[in-house]
Amino acid sequence: MQIIGATTATSDTFLDTFNRRIPMSITLPNLSTRSLDERYELVSLFIRQEADRLNQSIKVKKDAMIAFMLYDAKANIGQVKRDLKLVCAKSFLHYRTREKSELFIRKRDCPLQVQKGLLKIKEVSERLEHFLEGKGDYLTFEPQGTEVVWSQDLEQNMEVYHEIEDKVSSFNRENIASTDLEKAISQDVDAYFASYVEELAETSTQKDLIAANIWELTDRLYDIAEQRLDRTYNKKARFAFALHLQLTFDRIRKEVPIVHPDLNRVRKKLKTEFQVALDLSTLIEEEMQLEIPFDEIGFISMFLSIQLGQKEQFPQNKVGVIVLMHGNSTASSILSASQELLGSSQGIAMDMSLDTSVNQMYQKLLNYVQENQSMFLNGLLLLTDMGSLNSFATLLYEETGIRTKAVSMTSTMIVIEALRMSEMGRSLEDIYQNIQTSFETIVREQFQTDLKDNKHSKKAIVVTCFTGEGVAAKLYERIAAFVDQAKVEIIPMQFIERETFKKHIDELLAEYEIKAIAGTVEVEYQNIPFFSAYDVFDDEKLKVLKSIIKDEIATETIVNSLEGSIKHVDSLPVLVETLKTIVQQVQSQMHIILEADVESGLVIHLAFLVETLRTTGMNRQFSNLAVFQKKYRLEIDILKTSMISIEKNYNIHIPEDEIVYLTEAFIKNQMDTPFRLYTQS
Repeated sequence: MQIIGATTATSDTFLDTFNRRIPMSITLPNLSTRSLDERYELVSLFIRQEADRLNQSIKVKKDAMIAFMLYDAKANIGQVKRDLKLVCAKSFLHYRTREKSELFIRKRDCPLQVQKGLLKIKEVSERLEHFLEGKGDYLTFEPQGTEVVWSQDLEQNMEVYHEIEDKVSSFNRENIASTDLEKAISQDVDAYFASYVEELAETSTQKDLIAANIWELTDRLYDIAEQRLDRTYNKKARFAFALHLQLTFDRIRKEVPIVHPDLNRVRKKLKTEFQVALDLSTLIEEEMQLEIPFDEIGFISMFLSIQLGQKEQFPQNKVGVIVLMHGNSTASSILSASQELLGSSQGIAMDMSLDTSVNQMYQKLLNYVQENQSMFLNGLLLLTDMGSLNSFATLLYEETGIRTKAVSMTSTMIVIEALRMSEMGRSLEDIYQNIQTSFETIVREQFQTDLKDNKHSKKAIVVTCFTGEGVAAKLYERIAAFVDQAKVEIIPMQFIERETFKKHIDELLAEYEIKAIAGTVEVEYQNIPFFSAYDVFDDEKLKVLKSIIKDEIATETIVNSLEGSIKHVDSLPVLVETLKTIVQQVQSQMHIILEADVESGLVIHLAFLVETLRTTGMNRQFSNLAVFQKKYRLEIDILKTSMISIEKNYNIHIPEDEIVYLTEAFIKNQMDTPFRLYTQS
């Protein structure tokens, strides 16, 4: 038996065991990589098909033809065919309503994305000449009968034209003016093709994963919910609920118990959603002939309370910084010096005299925080010197619910960095991670010892849903297909309440390097990339997830490549390891992802930069420096902060122009991901 298949997915999205069973693979180029000759032939073929379908010649203006040859069709050849069909339908509408003698396609009939193709004329003007010479202002395509290659049933392809004919006849009987007639029917034609845009947003994997009747039921339920709750649910939210619903039905049929761990809280907090969920559960029971458990109504309420794609709204308050140290004036002196250097009034100092008990000091801190809770809505960072003061962060969180982090062995430099980043509006997690990484790097460079490094902890991906078993289990199966679980652990986790979930993530970070979170509720936390359930079943987004968990290039490999070239540092392996940490840190803080070879390339570039600055120096100029600095102010600041330890430990100063060149390298080489730069948010 022979099997011949076709797919728009690339082979790297399939399991290796599957690829090994396919003896021959033929990869056809995307439309964007095809020559102008090929694009001309494809466009001509599709227009001839429409001409033959109508048994009518079609004339195409030259600029419309060029636009179709040059525009970016994101959905490849299928989109070109559908866009051409739309244009032909509009042309046919104009032909029928205005009683024209010819069917004419003009530039203004083309969708906006097609018209943008004309912006590329200058790039290919020489190659276009032989298409334009001697062909006048338009091209004519005559019906060719049997020469046309049919890809679909004739009657099905005629549907839109039949619909136009019927509406023209109907409106003519009502004596509607021709201008109103064309406008009225044009809206219907646009609606007819609008569904195609929606189809492009869904992969075949997503369509096939959920039964058609459940898709239909989900849409009906969410349409009702939109009216009752006066809100809009996007496709990602509907997909997540449909997947949950399908798995719930399976559990009910198998008589697996469904238990909501916090149903009373949901009933009180989501009263409106819970009432709508009760009504929807009745519809579900009638439709599916199943009895919906009361606890499941709690989960439905939670689905109705979320809207995927909307970013979590953080308060605009800056992170609070409190310097807390032993001595009569230690904290006050360090904070005062830091504020003077920065020209800032940010931060609070609390001095703990040696005759003050720990309980007294904690009560003083607690009272202050409780009296000024509005100052700490975005979190609190405690900068301490030693001892039991470090435990205050956990106690404060438990008593007040304010997310609190503590950094011990605080120096003036750490206070300066904390205040500066707080002034910029950076999140608590950003500040904490940045200070922690910088401190570890400084200590490692100072004593040249191999300290225990979190980089070597096991990698993990967290998959989550409201139950921790339904959608999370499907996400687990999807991700497990390409993950080596000896290196990357997949951890299912239940999501009931956002702050509790974040606390569990904090606990996992003590043991794991969490590379991504995938689930039904969007969570922005600790700079960990988030993938919705919809994203996980999208092959393109899955490529990004694969890149995140990729194996990094070994330090030894990079060191060997630089051996003999980098001569003015004490330890090349330490430098390379430090630079690898910085490159990872910058990616995390910028919310970007780089390919492994790009990461190693940046490490090598930075190593040579250190070598050059320690010997001959560097003096190149960045073009349009002020413009770039204004646009990417936060990204530049991330690079500056990240390079402080390198400048200090190698006794160098990195020029502003070089910082900007580095920033540009990170931005230009990032992968296309669901995440955005700070300046784009």
